[in-house]
Amino acid sequence: MEMVKTHVAGIDVHKEVLAITVLIGPEPAVHQFECSTFTEDLIKCGQKLLDLGVKELAMESTGVYWKAPFNVWAPMGFEVTLGQASHMKTVPGRKTDMNDSHWIATLHRYGLIRASFIPEGEFQRLRLLSRHRVNLVEDLARVKNRIQKVLEDGNIKLGVIASDVFGKSGIQVVELIAKGVTDAQRLADQIYTNLKRRDEAKKALTNYLTKEHCYLVNSLYSQYKFLTQEILNLESELKLKTEKYSHLIEELKKIPGISDVLAMSILAETSDSVSKFKDEGKFAAWTGVAAGNNESGGKKKDQNVDKETLHSENC
Repeated sequence: MEMVKTHVAGIDVHKEVLAITVLIGPEPAVHQFECSTFTEDLIKCGQKLLDLGVKELAMESTGVYWKAPFNVWAPMGFEVTLGQASHMKTVPGRKTDMNDSHWIATLHRYGLIRASFIPEGEFQRLRLLSRHRVNLVEDLARVKNRIQKVLEDGNIKLGVIASDVFGKSGIQVVELIAKGVTDAQRLADQIYTNLKRRDEAKKALTNYLTKEHCYLVNSLYSQYKFLTQEILNLESELKLKTEKYSHLIEELKKIPGISDVLAMSILAETSDSVSKFKDEGKFAAWTGVAAGNNESGGKKKDQNVDKETLHSENC
Protein backbone atom coordinates (compact mmCIF):
# COMPACT_ATOMS: atom_id res chain seq x y z
CA MET A 1 0.00 0.00 0.00
CA GLU A 2 1.30 3.42 -0.94
CA MET A 3 2.26 5.76 1.87
CA VAL A 4 0.83 9.25 1.34
CA LYS A 5 2.19 11.09 4.42
CA THR A 6 5.65 10.84 5.97
CA HIS A 7 5.27 13.02 9.09
CA VAL A 8 2.07 12.29 11.00
CA ALA A 9 0.74 12.07 14.53
CA GLY A 10 -2.15 9.97 15.83
CA ILE A 11 -3.94 11.15 18.96
CA ASP A 12 -6.11 8.98 21.18
CA VAL A 13 -8.36 11.51 22.90
CA HIS A 14 -9.65 11.32 26.46
CA LYS A 15 -11.08 13.78 28.95
CA GLU A 16 -7.87 14.40 30.91
CA VAL A 17 -5.03 13.04 28.79
CA LEU A 18 -4.04 12.52 25.16
CA ALA A 19 -1.97 9.53 24.03
CA ILE A 20 0.15 10.63 21.06
CA THR A 21 2.20 8.63 18.56
CA VAL A 22 4.38 10.42 16.01
CA LEU A 23 5.62 8.59 12.90
CA ILE A 24 8.41 10.25 10.94
CA GLY A 25 9.98 9.13 7.67
CA PRO A 26 9.49 6.24 5.22
CA GLU A 27 10.86 3.74 7.73
CA PRO A 28 9.20 5.56 10.55
CA ALA A 29 10.93 6.73 13.65
CA VAL A 30 8.37 6.39 16.42
CA HIS A 31 7.88 8.94 19.20
CA GLN A 32 5.25 8.27 21.85
CA PHE A 33 4.22 10.50 24.72
CA GLU A 34 1.23 11.75 26.67
CA CYS A 35 -0.16 15.24 27.10
CA SER A 36 -2.76 16.63 29.48
CA THR A 37 -5.76 18.47 28.05
CA PHE A 38 -5.07 21.75 29.87
CA THR A 39 -4.67 24.60 27.41
CA GLU A 40 -1.12 25.46 28.46
CA ASP A 41 -0.01 21.84 28.03
CA LEU A 42 -1.72 21.58 24.65
CA ILE A 43 0.21 24.62 23.43
CA LYS A 44 3.51 23.09 24.61
CA CYS A 45 2.58 19.79 22.97
CA GLY A 46 1.76 21.60 19.72
CA GLN A 47 5.18 23.25 19.77
CA LYS A 48 6.81 19.87 20.39
CA LEU A 49 5.02 18.42 17.37
CA LEU A 50 6.15 21.37 15.24
CA ASP A 51 9.73 20.83 16.42
CA LEU A 52 9.45 17.23 15.21
CA GLY A 53 8.35 18.51 11.81
CA VAL A 54 4.78 17.24 12.16
CA LYS A 55 1.77 19.21 10.94
CA GLU A 56 -0.56 16.35 9.91
CA LEU A 57 -2.62 15.18 12.89
CA ALA A 58 -5.43 12.65 13.18
CA MET A 59 -7.73 11.98 16.11
CA GLU A 60 -11.03 10.32 16.97
CA SER A 61 -14.20 12.35 17.34
CA THR A 62 -14.61 11.33 20.98
CA GLY A 63 -17.59 13.20 22.44
CA VAL A 64 -16.65 16.85 22.85
CA TYR A 65 -13.13 16.05 24.03
CA TRP A 66 -11.60 16.50 20.56
CA LYS A 67 -12.64 20.14 20.49
CA ALA A 68 -10.08 21.41 23.02
CA PRO A 69 -7.00 20.11 21.16
CA PHE A 70 -8.51 21.07 17.82
CA ASN A 71 -9.23 24.64 18.95
CA VAL A 72 -5.67 25.00 20.23
CA TRP A 73 -3.80 23.29 17.40
CA ALA A 74 -5.72 24.45 14.32
CA PRO A 75 -4.66 28.11 14.80
CA MET A 76 -1.05 26.88 15.21
CA GLY A 77 -1.10 25.71 11.58
CA PHE A 78 -1.82 22.02 12.05
CA GLU A 79 -3.98 20.14 9.57
CA VAL A 80 -6.26 18.13 11.82
CA THR A 81 -8.20 15.16 10.46
CA LEU A 82 -11.12 14.10 12.62
CA GLY A 83 -12.34 10.54 12.08
CA GLN A 84 -15.17 8.42 13.45
CA ALA A 85 -14.04 6.01 16.17
CA SER A 86 -16.09 3.20 14.60
CA HIS A 87 -14.00 3.51 11.42
CA MET A 88 -10.66 3.21 13.23
CA LYS A 89 -11.03 0.22 15.52
CA THR A 90 -7.77 -1.59 16.18
CA VAL A 91 -7.16 -5.34 16.54
CA PRO A 92 -9.10 -6.81 19.50
CA GLY A 93 -7.00 -7.89 22.44
CA ARG A 94 -4.29 -5.29 21.89
CA LYS A 95 -6.11 -2.22 23.08
CA THR A 96 -4.18 0.35 25.05
CA ASP A 97 -4.34 4.12 24.66
CA MET A 98 -0.86 4.24 23.15
CA ASN A 99 -1.58 1.33 20.79
CA ASP A 100 -4.73 3.14 19.68
CA SER A 101 -2.77 6.31 18.92
CA HIS A 102 -0.18 4.28 16.96
CA TRP A 103 -2.97 2.67 14.92
CA ILE A 104 -4.55 6.06 14.19
CA ALA A 105 -1.17 7.43 13.07
CA THR A 106 -0.63 4.39 10.82
CA LEU A 107 -4.04 4.75 9.20
CA HIS A 108 -3.45 8.45 8.65
CA ARG A 109 -0.04 7.74 7.14
CA TYR A 110 -1.70 5.72 4.40
CA GLY A 111 -4.62 8.10 3.93
CA LEU A 112 -7.18 5.63 5.27
CA ILE A 113 -9.07 7.95 7.61
CA ARG A 114 -12.23 9.46 6.16
CA ALA A 115 -12.32 13.00 7.46
CA SER A 116 -15.37 14.39 9.22
CA PHE A 117 -16.57 17.82 8.22
CA ILE A 118 -15.40 20.56 10.58
CA PRO A 119 -16.68 24.05 9.72
CA GLU A 120 -14.65 27.21 10.18
CA GLY A 121 -14.46 28.78 13.62
CA GLU A 122 -17.20 31.33 12.95
CA PHE A 123 -19.68 28.60 12.06
CA GLN A 124 -18.63 26.45 15.00
CA ARG A 125 -19.62 29.35 17.23
CA LEU A 126 -22.92 29.68 15.37
CA ARG A 127 -23.46 25.97 15.97
CA LEU A 128 -23.11 26.54 19.71
CA LEU A 129 -25.98 29.03 19.61
CA SER A 130 -28.13 27.07 17.17
CA ARG A 131 -27.79 23.78 19.04
CA HIS A 132 -28.41 25.48 22.36
CA ARG A 133 -31.65 26.80 20.91
CA VAL A 134 -32.63 23.25 19.93
CA ASN A 135 -31.96 22.14 23.51
CA LEU A 136 -34.11 24.96 24.87
CA VAL A 137 -36.96 24.08 22.50
CA GLU A 138 -36.79 20.49 23.76
CA ASP A 139 -36.77 21.73 27.36
CA LEU A 140 -39.79 23.91 26.60
CA ALA A 141 -41.68 20.95 25.13
CA ARG A 142 -41.01 18.96 28.31
CA VAL A 143 -42.26 21.82 30.49
CA LYS A 144 -45.43 22.08 28.39
CA ASN A 145 -46.06 18.36 28.82
CA ARG A 146 -45.59 18.64 32.58
CA ILE A 147 -48.07 21.53 32.79
CA GLN A 148 -50.65 19.49 30.88
CA LYS A 149 -50.08 16.48 33.14
CA VAL A 150 -50.68 18.61 36.24
CA LEU A 151 -53.85 20.05 34.66
CA GLU A 152 -55.08 16.56 33.81
CA ASP A 153 -54.34 15.46 37.37
CA GLY A 154 -56.69 18.21 38.52
CA ASN A 155 -59.24 17.12 35.86
CA ILE A 156 -58.80 20.26 33.75
CA LYS A 157 -59.69 19.13 30.21
CA LEU A 158 -58.26 22.13 28.40
CA GLY A 159 -56.75 19.90 25.74
CA VAL A 160 -60.21 18.58 24.86
CA ILE A 161 -61.67 21.95 23.94
CA ALA A 162 -58.52 23.65 22.63
CA SER A 163 -56.31 22.48 19.80
CA ASP A 164 -53.40 24.34 21.37
CA VAL A 165 -53.31 24.44 25.16
CA PHE A 166 -50.67 27.18 24.90
CA GLY A 167 -52.59 29.35 22.49
CA LYS A 168 -53.92 32.77 23.51
CA SER A 169 -56.90 31.54 25.51
CA GLY A 170 -55.15 28.51 26.92
CA ILE A 171 -52.27 30.58 28.28
CA GLN A 172 -54.68 32.91 30.07
CA VAL A 173 -56.34 29.91 31.73
CA VAL A 174 -52.93 28.57 32.79
CA GLU A 175 -51.98 32.01 34.16
CA LEU A 176 -55.12 32.16 36.32
CA ILE A 177 -54.53 28.65 37.67
CA ALA A 178 -50.91 29.61 38.43
CA LYS A 179 -52.34 32.47 40.54
CA GLY A 180 -54.55 30.03 42.44
CA VAL A 181 -57.85 30.58 40.60
CA THR A 182 -59.83 27.33 40.30
CA ASP A 183 -63.41 28.55 39.73
CA ALA A 184 -64.66 27.01 36.48
CA GLN A 185 -66.68 30.07 35.41
CA ARG A 186 -63.77 32.47 35.91
CA LEU A 187 -61.54 30.15 33.91
CA ALA A 188 -64.15 29.73 31.17
CA ASP A 189 -64.48 33.52 30.89
CA GLN A 190 -60.93 33.55 29.50
CA ILE A 191 -62.04 31.48 26.53
CA TYR A 192 -62.97 33.94 23.80
CA THR A 193 -61.13 32.64 20.76
CA ASN A 194 -62.62 30.04 18.44
CA LEU A 195 -62.19 26.62 19.99
CA LYS A 196 -63.23 23.30 18.59
CA ARG A 197 -65.72 22.78 21.46
CA ARG A 198 -66.25 26.21 22.95
CA ASP A 199 -69.71 25.46 24.25
CA GLU A 200 -68.21 22.89 26.62
CA ALA A 201 -65.62 25.29 28.08
CA LYS A 202 -67.09 25.51 31.58
CA LYS A 203 -67.69 21.78 31.71
CA ALA A 204 -64.12 21.05 30.64
CA LEU A 205 -62.71 23.47 33.21
CA THR A 206 -64.72 22.20 36.17
CA ASN A 207 -62.03 20.65 38.32
CA TYR A 208 -60.74 19.46 41.65
CA LEU A 209 -57.48 21.43 41.63
CA THR A 210 -55.70 21.71 44.96
CA LYS A 211 -53.25 24.31 46.23
CA GLU A 212 -50.49 21.86 45.36
CA HIS A 213 -51.68 21.69 41.75
CA CYS A 214 -51.71 25.49 41.53
CA TYR A 215 -48.24 25.67 43.08
CA LEU A 216 -46.83 23.25 40.50
CA VAL A 217 -48.55 25.06 37.62
CA ASN A 218 -47.10 28.35 38.87
CA SER A 219 -43.60 26.87 39.09
CA LEU A 220 -43.81 25.25 35.66
CA TYR A 221 -45.37 28.33 34.08
CA SER A 222 -42.40 30.39 35.34
CA GLN A 223 -40.10 27.95 33.57
CA TYR A 224 -42.28 28.20 30.45
CA LYS A 225 -41.99 31.99 30.35
CA PHE A 226 -38.24 31.90 31.02
CA LEU A 227 -37.54 29.35 28.27
CA THR A 228 -39.80 31.14 25.79
CA GLN A 229 -37.91 34.39 26.34
CA GLU A 230 -34.52 32.66 26.15
CA ILE A 231 -35.45 31.14 22.79
CA LEU A 232 -36.47 34.56 21.48
CA ASN A 233 -33.19 36.04 22.75
CA LEU A 234 -31.18 33.32 21.04
CA GLU A 235 -33.04 33.80 17.77
CA SER A 236 -32.26 37.53 17.92
CA GLU A 237 -28.58 36.76 18.55
CA LEU A 238 -28.50 34.28 15.66
CA LYS A 239 -30.16 36.82 13.37
CA LEU A 240 -27.57 39.42 14.33
CA LYS A 241 -24.63 37.09 13.74
CA THR A 242 -25.94 35.80 10.40
CA GLU A 243 -26.89 39.22 9.04
CA LYS A 244 -24.02 39.24 6.55
CA TYR A 245 -25.31 35.94 5.14
CA SER A 246 -28.84 37.24 4.64
CA HIS A 247 -28.62 36.52 0.89
CA LEU A 248 -28.00 32.83 1.62
CA ILE A 249 -30.81 32.74 4.16
CA GLU A 250 -33.20 34.23 1.62
CA GLU A 251 -32.20 31.55 -0.88
CA LEU A 252 -32.78 28.80 1.69
CA LYS A 253 -36.20 30.24 2.52
CA LYS A 254 -37.28 29.66 -1.07
CA ILE A 255 -37.40 25.95 -0.17
CA PRO A 256 -40.93 25.11 1.07
CA GLY A 257 -41.01 24.69 4.84
CA ILE A 258 -37.77 26.55 5.55
CA SER A 259 -38.28 29.42 8.01
CA ASP A 260 -35.83 32.12 9.09
CA VAL A 261 -34.78 30.14 12.16
CA LEU A 262 -34.36 26.89 10.26
CA ALA A 263 -32.37 28.67 7.54
CA MET A 264 -30.03 30.10 10.17
CA SER A 265 -29.63 26.63 11.69
CA ILE A 266 -28.79 25.14 8.30
CA LEU A 267 -26.22 27.86 7.74
CA ALA A 268 -24.68 27.21 11.17
CA GLU A 269 -24.36 23.48 10.47
CA THR A 270 -23.14 23.60 6.86
CA SER A 271 -21.31 26.98 6.70
CA ASP A 272 -21.53 29.30 3.69
CA SER A 273 -19.82 26.88 1.30
CA VAL A 274 -20.07 23.18 0.51
CA SER A 275 -16.74 23.15 -1.32
CA LYS A 276 -15.30 20.61 1.14
CA PHE A 277 -17.67 17.99 -0.26
CA LYS A 278 -16.80 16.29 -3.54
CA ASP A 279 -20.30 16.59 -4.95
CA GLU A 280 -23.94 17.05 -4.04
CA GLY A 281 -24.26 13.32 -3.34
CA LYS A 282 -21.61 13.46 -0.61
CA PHE A 283 -23.27 16.51 0.87
CA ALA A 284 -26.68 14.81 0.83
CA ALA A 285 -25.17 11.77 2.57
CA TRP A 286 -23.65 13.97 5.27
CA THR A 287 -26.99 15.66 5.93
CA GLY A 288 -28.65 12.26 6.26
CA VAL A 289 -31.09 12.57 3.36
CA ALA A 290 -29.37 10.16 0.94
CA ALA A 291 -30.22 6.47 0.74
CA GLY A 292 -27.50 4.15 2.01
CA ASN A 293 -26.32 0.85 0.55
CA ASN A 294 -26.25 -2.34 2.59
CA GLU A 295 -25.77 -5.35 0.34
CA SER A 296 -24.26 -8.75 1.07
CA GLY A 297 -24.35 -11.93 -0.98
CA GLY A 298 -26.30 -10.11 -3.67
CA LYS A 299 -29.11 -9.31 -1.24
CA LYS A 300 -30.25 -5.88 -0.17
CA LYS A 301 -30.44 -5.56 3.60
CA ASP A 302 -31.92 -2.96 5.93
CA GLN A 303 -31.26 0.48 4.48
CA ASN A 304 -31.12 2.18 7.88
CA VAL A 305 -27.65 3.66 8.02
CA ASP A 306 -26.03 4.65 11.30
CA LYS A 307 -26.53 8.39 11.74
CA GLU A 308 -22.99 8.69 13.05
CA THR A 309 -21.71 7.14 9.81
CA LEU A 310 -23.73 9.55 7.69
CA HIS A 311 -22.41 12.57 9.54
CA SER A 312 -18.81 11.47 9.08
CA GLU A 313 -19.17 11.61 5.29
CA ASN A 314 -17.14 14.45 3.88
CA CYS A 315 -14.55 14.60 1.14
